[in-house]
Amino acid sequence: MKKRICAMVLSTIMLFFACLVVLDVPTTVEAAEMTYSGTVSEKTTSDVLYLSTSGGTVQIKIDGNTEFSNAKFLLPGNSITANCYVGTDEYWHATKLSGNSSAGKVSVDQSTKATVKGRIAKGTSEELLYLVVDNGTMQIKLDGDTDLSGCRFLIVGKTVSVSCARGSDAYMHALSISDVGGSTSSGGSSVGTASGNSVTGTVEKGTTSSILFLETSGGTMQFVLDLATDASECRTLIPGQSVTVTFYRGSDAWNHSSKMVNNTAKASSETSLSSDRVTVTGRVTGETKENTLFLETDGGTMQIRLDASTNFSRCPVLLIDKKVEVTCAHGSDEYLHAVSIIAK
Repeated sequence: MKKRICAMVLSTIMLFFACLVVLDVPTTVEAAEMTYSGTVSEKTTSDVLYLSTSGGTVQIKIDGNTEFSNAKFLLPGNSITANCYVGTDEYWHATKLSGNSSAGKVSVDQSTKATVKGRIAKGTSEELLYLVVDNGTMQIKLDGDTDLSGCRFLIVGKTVSVSCARGSDAYMHALSISDVGGSTSSGGSSVGTASGNSVTGTVEKGTTSSILFLETSGGTMQFVLDLATDASECRTLIPGQSVTVTFYRGSDAWNHSSKMVNNTAKASSETSLSSDRVTVTGRVTGETKENTLFLETDGGTMQIRLDASTNFSRCPVLLIDKKVEVTCAHGSDEYLHAVSIIAK
């Protein structure tokens, strides 16, 4: 009996020391790793990527050693794949961000090179940079050979320095983009101040959302259009349409339109609209006027009234053959009225 008790005591003591030895051995815990794919949310900042996925929005921290693979553009709606791990702060951290950024290519006249500094605005994409500078907003094309080595990534609200030159398509093109400390624009615009000159003429073919070709009594004039252009009284630029342009000479040697007025028609008078909404997509036809959009859709051509209250924030002007998405509602006059228009 005494031998059995001694054996049990001895076993207990040995087990106790064995446990101490096991507990004393250092343990290693591997960080959890995960890959998320989704689209960039508007909440994204320079420190945290908000990625909208099928399972919800994931917050992923961007570190100094995060690798960017064809994903310089962390802009709302862009598709991104993030390889992540859980840090000691219990947040997801990105080891690598992958995307499919791409851009076009035209010939650029480097003799017109200028450097501007400003803040990246909403609407920026892999092809077009909207840059808020002191005198307005510039539209700068991004090409496949734009040098982004001086900029870790582009994000709405970030301040950058852009070296740019005029391209054969009349746009300014970014030669290189570099990071700048701070989050707001600090000047360096290539656009001068308005002088208030005005001219009346008719819109010519070749007009785009950034350049207006206007046939005047003195010949064809070209005007730069940007987000600072007041187009509230001229929502259509259809060839043959009569327009009065108030403009100023920019320090980039181009005439910039500060305001446009359509002389051929005005927006429809306000009417009460139903609460029901319908969205249609189509192409703007040449019959379009300031008060009526003629939209060619798969089901035929629609006539949609344009009101003073129509939201043009995502499509400053309507151009012939331009593809747009229109949210409509029925008015008390039995017509469909455009509530908002988005350029596609």
